[in-house]
Amino acid sequence: MKYIKLYIICLILTNCASFKQPNEVHGIKNIISKSQVLQENISNKNDVLKLIGYQPLIDPFDNNLWSYFEIVIEKNKLGRKEFKKNNILIIKFNKKGIIAKVDTYNLTNMQNIKFSEKQTKSLALDDSIITKILNSSRKRLERAKKVDDDFSPFPK
Repeated sequence: MKYIKLYIICLILTNCASFKQPNEVHGIKNIISKSQVLQENISNKNDVLKLIGYQPLIDPFDNNLWSYFEIVIEKNKLGRKEFKKNNILIIKFNKKGIIAKVDTYNLTNMQNIKFSEKQTKSLALDDSIITKILNSSRKRLERAKKVDDDFSPFPK
């Protein structure tokens, strides 16, 4: 009888335990394989909507630029999160709604993207007296937080 109880407990524990690490999936699964079906100068917006669906990232300045992403994050044995997949699909349409260009980026070729080093100057906040006053008050608040960790603007 003892062995039967032990066997039942072991059976329950092994069925409830998951040895596979959980994945966090964001975006659309298998986006790279779906993008290989799309053909430039042949496929249109309706084909993309049927195959992939509506775009989660909408460019407010260009309605003919659609972006899709797939991010898979896994926890390793130490509990740290690691990116297993980070795929981005960018589809550019012409004025008639036909695909002009399809670009895919993953973890390896995403490092090759060059960003502009230029900085834009804000027209609203230049080096005026108001900016200097706001910056000094922000610095005072930061110093007060460092001195008192339980700093709160509300009374206790």
